Amino acid sequence: MKKWFFVAFIVSLMLGGCKKEESKPVIRKTSLKEKLVVQDKELMNWEKILATETYHTRLQGYPSPFEPFFKERKVSRTSFRPLSPLERWSLKELKLTGIVRKGSRKWALIEDPSGKGYFVSEGTRIGSNGGYIAKIGQDYILVKEKIIDFLGQERVREVKISLRPTEETYETP
Repeated sequence: MKKWFFVAFIVSLMLGGCKKEESKPVIRKTSLKEKLVVQDKELMNWEKILATETYHTRLQGYPSPFEPFFKERKVSRTSFRPLSPLERWSLKELKLTGIVRKGSRKWALIEDPSGKGYFVSEGTRIGSNGGYIAKIGQDYILVKEKIIDFLGQERVREVKISLRPTEETYETP
């Protein structure tokens, strides 16, 4: 009998304890004065900093960091005229063999690697980079040519070719 009483007690607890209670939502009426305002002070500080300071890059006068360092050469010959024999050789391959002066006029004798000689005067085109003879001196000629450096900028280079080359111009092994 005690057993039945104990089983009945547990069953009644289970049936009574398994009942769901309906919870009613609690609605509190609050006025505007009672509303809680949460302020993030660190966020407000960052907003002030970002509003006042703006970062600008000042790359005027500098090359673009997104362009390649070395640019390809673009051959832009507007006039397609045939090249003279002296324009087919580089300046290092040509040799100044003599200078002739008659009155106020000067000519220079240039020898190419094949042994042919040419008389030239100021303004004659010479070299593979489109240079010209700017000046004929007592024992040298001055050639000006336009070259494009590794940054892609065009500049004028002056090359002095001496009549009697010095030891500095020759490389020693």
